[in-house]
Amino acid sequence: MLGMSTNPYDNAHELSRSILQSEIFNNYLQTKKELDRKPASRDKVLEFRNRQMVVNRAHVTGEEVPADFIRQLSLDFAKLNQEKDIAAFFNAEAEFINMFNDIQEIIRQSIDKVLSE
Repeated sequence: MLGMSTNPYDNAHELSRSILQSEIFNNYLQTKKELDRKPASRDKVLEFRNRQMVVNRAHVTGEEVPADFIRQLSLDFAKLNQEKDIAAFFNAEAEFINMFNDIQEIIRQSIDKVLSE
């Protein structure tokens, strides 16, 4: 629970500490460390991430991504998820991202509510 400080910077630091102490973050950190101890698995994930970045960049710039590229990326994701260590990392990462997004949404909704009054 955040302290009673009215200084948003103090509260942000406290929120940061709370996130770092959370089970979700620590699970993510542990699976990342385990993945890093397996260079072959880590490299597969990095190579996959690089191809994801191509798609993300294309979406931002309005470029069309070939359907075959997207299809292959989806197949590769499914294949990577068959490897226990990689699947554990992807799942932990998704949980952490969801938590982070939920926190941002809580902050955004609070601000939107006040701005709309």
